[in-house]
Amino acid sequence: MKLKKLKAGDTVGIVCPAGSISLDSKRIKLLEERLTGFGLKYKYGITIGKKVAYLGGSDEERASDLMAMFKDSEVKIILAMLGGYGCSRIVDRLDYDVIKANPKLLIGFSDITVLLNSINKLTDIPTLHGPVGIYLGKEEFDQESINDFYEVLFSKQLNRVLKNPKDDSITLTNGVARGKLVGGNLSLINNLIGTPYEIDFSDKIVFIEEVDEKPYAIDRYLSSLRLSKSLEKAKGFVFGYFTNCESSDVDSWGYLDLIEQYFGDLNKPIIYNFASGHDLPFISLPIGLEVELDAGKKTITILEEMYETD
Repeated sequence: MKLKKLKAGDTVGIVCPAGSISLDSKRIKLLEERLTGFGLKYKYGITIGKKVAYLGGSDEERASDLMAMFKDSEVKIILAMLGGYGCSRIVDRLDYDVIKANPKLLIGFSDITVLLNSINKLTDIPTLHGPVGIYLGKEEFDQESINDFYEVLFSKQLNRVLKNPKDDSITLTNGVARGKLVGGNLSLINNLIGTPYEIDFSDKIVFIEEVDEKPYAIDRYLSSLRLSKSLEKAKGFVFGYFTNCESSDVDSWGYLDLIEQYFGDLNKPIIYNFASGHDLPFISLPIGLEVELDAGKKTITILEEMYETD
C-alpha cells in the first residue's frame, strides 16, 4: 500500500504508545524546533505527559491515543515520542481495519518495533524504523541523521541507497539478496514469537539491533529465534547498533561472537554495524518495503516506492 507524501504545512501526530515523558523534558522544545524547521506542524496526543507506573498512560489510553491519530484527518504521519516498554500490552487492542482505511506512516524504534511490524503485517502499510521524538530532540542528533530523515519524509524512496555515512559497516557473509525488510529490536522480535504478531522471516531481509543487554541475554534471544526455525527462512540479515551490549567478564563472548555463531554458517548475505538503532548517526529503514541487500557493498537499496506518485 502506498502512502501520501508529506508537504510543507502538514501535521505530525505525536504519541506515547510505550513509555512516558515529562512535559518538562528539554528535548520537547528542540523536537518542536526541528519539526518546524522541516515546515511541519505538530499535534500532541493525550498520552504526552501522562504516566502510569513506567507507561505513558493506561493501556486503554495509549491504544486509543494511537487510534485517534490514525482517524484524525489533520494528522498526516504519526511519531512515537519514545520507546521504553508498553507496545506489547496494546498491540492486540488496535483496530487494524481502521488503520488500513486511514494509512499513515508510523515512525519509531526500540519498543515501537512491535507496532511497526504488526501494522505492516496486518495492513500492508509500510512503517519506518526511524528516530523517536526524543531522538529528534537530542542536541547530539547529527546533521547526517537529520538529512536522512528529511529525505525519507519528503522524497521518493524508490532506488534510494542506504549505507553508513562513514561506510563503516562490516560484511560478515558476502552476497546479494532481495526481500521485504522487517525487524527492529531483538528483544521485541523475540517477545512476539508464538503470538499472532510474530514477525515472519520467510524470504525477508531482517534488521536486528539491541541496547543494554548482556551477551548471555542476546544469546538467549538468538537461541529462541534459531529454535523457532526463523533464521533459516530469511534471505539476509542486517545488524545495527548493539549499544552497551558488552560484558565486563573477560571470559564472556561478545555480541559479535554470538552473531558469528548463530549466523555465520547460514550462507546468507549478512552485514553488521549498520547505522541504525540506539546510537548515532541514525539511518531510517522502511519496514515492509522490498529492498536489496548487497553485503559486499554494505548497502540497502529500496526497490519499492513508499509514496503515491504525484
